[in-house]
Amino acid sequence: MLSLLPSTMRVKEKLAWFLAMGALLFFHFYRLQVYTLNFPNWGDDYAFLELLDYVKQHTLQENMAYIFHFHNDIHRIAYSRIWILIQFAVLGNLNFKTAILLANVQMVLILIPLFRFIQKIKRSPWHLFGIACLLFAPFGNLDNFNLIGVLQHTGSILFLVWIAYGLFYAENSIWVILLALFYPFVSTEGIAFLPMVGFVLWTRKSSLKLPFTVLALGVIFFYFHDYSGSSSSNGRLSWTLVKGLFIFMGNWALPISDSLRAWFNLLAGIPIILFFTWRILGAFRINLSFPSLLFLQILATGFLICYGRSGMGDLELITLSDRFLLYGNITLVAIYCSLILHKQQALRLSWALLLSGTWMIASFFMARRPLQEINQRWTADLFGAYYYKNSTAYNCPPQTMALLKKPFYEFDAQELPIQFPELREQNYTQIPPKISRFQDGRLSLSFDKLQEKSNSSDQRFLVLKQTNSAQATYYIAALSNDYPNRIKHSNLLIPNTLPIPRFQVYLLNVPKNHITTYQYLSPLTITN
Repeated sequence: MLSLLPSTMRVKEKLAWFLAMGALLFFHFYRLQVYTLNFPNWGDDYAFLELLDYVKQHTLQENMAYIFHFHNDIHRIAYSRIWILIQFAVLGNLNFKTAILLANVQMVLILIPLFRFIQKIKRSPWHLFGIACLLFAPFGNLDNFNLIGVLQHTGSILFLVWIAYGLFYAENSIWVILLALFYPFVSTEGIAFLPMVGFVLWTRKSSLKLPFTVLALGVIFFYFHDYSGSSSSNGRLSWTLVKGLFIFMGNWALPISDSLRAWFNLLAGIPIILFFTWRILGAFRINLSFPSLLFLQILATGFLICYGRSGMGDLELITLSDRFLLYGNITLVAIYCSLILHKQQALRLSWALLLSGTWMIASFFMARRPLQEINQRWTADLFGAYYYKNSTAYNCPPQTMALLKKPFYEFDAQELPIQFPELREQNYTQIPPKISRFQDGRLSLSFDKLQEKSNSSDQRFLVLKQTNSAQATYYIAALSNDYPNRIKHSNLLIPNTLPIPRFQVYLLNVPKNHITTYQYLSPLTITN
């Protein structure tokens, strides 16, 4: 592999380059190993269990149709489904942790066209290290720790980078056209990329422009031929939508303030849009390049997300979601590539490495607490599914929960406590929670007088035992913000079927050795 690097590089420099790149990859996969679980982390992850359950009971023709069937009424995630089916065919089961680790290999594959881009424009291979620092910046990779996210969104970035590179540096290559035509079945934003691909082919007078145009129209027709739509979007432009788009384009901004994060993102998105507008239209004519095409697709993706989800709740919170942070990393990669594209405006290597390396280190520290919180939330849902057959993270009906008992999935015993206590009332000083909100089954509790945990590595959870039902029912949720001198809180989704639910509240402590202890906190009566 040393031969891939320029002959002008000394052997020691080549080894240093490989060690630096290897360290980035090692720590990325190390974090995945530490924080991921063999469990469907999001409600959408259950779709892969449903997939395996379906294909075992239907014909090949029916399975092919199911692979391209809509997910959540809008996404055709054929790429993700095919990935899971191949893994299942090879390994014989669905281990979510293994699947996440394997799906993250896509991050390595994204580096290949970026490396070729650097070679094409004759820049130092060390620029790839600078780009990799931005791509693998930990805070922007939080979505890579759940299966649906890494397959759909990282898969989308993988296709985007390869297609954009191929359009400018591998002209008239059939593989570019094939990837572009399949892109919509990786993630919905692939539909928005088809006109951009067509524009590049026609302006560059490619011999594939006409065949691609015909096939692209066929793909669009197939994609929407049985689309029924939904009422989630208000279907109109508004300041809220525009504001959400600016926030999305500023997703590269690190969260130095939780209360002002949306405004920081909005302000961070404005210079990005102005910069690429100047790059593309600065000469009063459209001037597309590899990095500007990356930007345009991220912008189109942000518009689709804001337009399609504007009726689903607080658009600011939606655009700040962990699942869209990787698009912010790619925005930084696009800027980096644009700054080194032209020799007369090249970003000096020393400054490039200093800025990107500093950014990655800052991102690492910003990601530590979110990763701990995410892992604890997923662990709470794992415990709830294993011990109580329910989920307090999202609506999970019994028929969906039953998929965890299918032969193609098995809980990992190492992720479960060595012993799980039988919860009983105790003679402790009661510490009642404050009910922040209870609406549509979503319950928010907070505590300002809890004793601090004895070990910072311990994980603590709330367990609510419903006492006025025919059979005692338990619900478990993570205790969030569990740091010294902080107000702790928990969010739960519980069935809102009883007029006045009554609970007993317990605090569950799970150390690293998984020998659990608990404390009775108080009774709790909830009124709507």
